[in-house]
Amino acid sequence: MSDVRTKYKDIIEFYKTKNIAVLMGGLSSEREVSIRSGENVYNALVNLGFKVTKMDVDANIARKLIKDNIDVAVIMLHGKYGEDGVIQGVLELLGIPYTGCDVLTSAIGMNKIITKELLKAKGIPVADYVVLDPSNPDKSFNDILSLGLPVVLKPVDEGSSVGVEIIKEEDQLKGKLRNYLRRHPNSFAEKAIIGTEITIGVIGDQKNITILPIMELRPKKEFYDYEAKYTKGMTDFVIPAEISKEQEEKVIEYTKIAFKTLNCRGVVRFDAIISKDDGLPYFLEVNTIPGMTETSDIPAMAKAAGMSFEEVVLKLLEYVKW
Repeated sequence: MSDVRTKYKDIIEFYKTKNIAVLMGGLSSEREVSIRSGENVYNALVNLGFKVTKMDVDANIARKLIKDNIDVAVIMLHGKYGEDGVIQGVLELLGIPYTGCDVLTSAIGMNKIITKELLKAKGIPVADYVVLDPSNPDKSFNDILSLGLPVVLKPVDEGSSVGVEIIKEEDQLKGKLRNYLRRHPNSFAEKAIIGTEITIGVIGDQKNITILPIMELRPKKEFYDYEAKYTKGMTDFVIPAEISKEQEEKVIEYTKIAFKTLNCRGVVRFDAIISKDDGLPYFLEVNTIPGMTETSDIPAMAKAAGMSFEEVVLKLLEYVKW
């Protein structure tokens, strides 16, 4: 800890007089994970000697922030209203600086379709997809089959693999699609990429980009779903990922392009799959507020890079835009 305090003495000095709020909980389907992330970040900030308040975000959050005279917000909200630009917009209106990406980048990052199109325009491989029409299940069914099975059904704007389903057989699709569209009217299907699942942590801004050691994910379930993400022992993490040097260089190249294209800032994470067919890394999505739980990827990748959890938290503060 003393090494961290020395290395980040300027940041610690700047923030030691600030009233810091850790925003957590919230109203999304990822509320439970957000609380776990928020508690860990709160404890790290307390250990570093900062003045910190925990805030469970609800419709009265603006009133709470004003009442407690908050100077800076550490956003540990995952999913809707937290990772999608909504809370960022509230903080902008209140004039409170905050961690992570700005309103526009957050909104884009939460929308997997817009993210895919922007990355595709920059030459980054993404899986072929079709947008689903909840008012026309028959058309959606035929559109999905045009991709060729297997496919992955995904909500456009959820995180933590909420609502993600793999479809391998036509009969399976026929039996599930109508109910899926009722539960997730804003969704799409993408061609399943079979290969090595990886995740890439990035810290920095548009001028300074640090890429953490690439992590390979080997879930013990069919894929890296909500349970595999947040239950100890459900996924084997391999750091560094067991991929070729050429593949690693390509992943790093694409990650830097993606980070700059989306105008990211702070600590973010990209998910990708290296196809066993052509060896290319297909980028799936960006996580603009990655989890900070005890099983989350960023803390593990940071540890492999020689960074403590406290150092990652200080990096969040370092890239706040004042």
